[in-house]
Amino acid sequence: MRMSKKTEADEKAVIAEVIRNSIMWALTKDVDMQKDTMAHDEDLLIIWTGSTHITRGWKEHEKSFEGWLDPRFAAVRTEVRDLEIHISRSGDVAWFFANLDDVVSWEGKASRFGEGLRWTGVLEKRDGRWVFVQMHASLPVDKVRDIVMEDVKPSA
Repeated sequence: MRMSKKTEADEKAVIAEVIRNSIMWALTKDVDMQKDTMAHDEDLLIIWTGSTHITRGWKEHEKSFEGWLDPRFAAVRTEVRDLEIHISRSGDVAWFFANLDDVVSWEGKASRFGEGLRWTGVLEKRDGRWVFVQMHASLPVDKVRDIVMEDVKPSA
């Protein structure tokens, strides 16, 4: 049985907040905010833009906090756009798509590779709370080409 439109809208608002918190936490390095958005078991799967950026399970993900909390790392700008959320008929699984700018810097040098990401994920409702069980981000090949070409342009 499908949930009512009002209930579905309320659930999507909660899910949207979890989605945003899962990435926005880095702006203030609020680790507890990020931890509240994730499944704390082996179901968690995070696939980010780099070929080696695959995290399997909460224990592995938790190790990544050390890098994010390093004072040389800073989240510069985060923006979630065009967020589309879908909820399963059973009401305990949701998936989403969004465009994401997740611009970070290392030692004061910002990376453009976090602009224009395509971001997807799956959340599960556990004990009344929505948590991520899977997320994936990719950079469209044309954006990669544009960034690389801009970096290799000769200086005038």
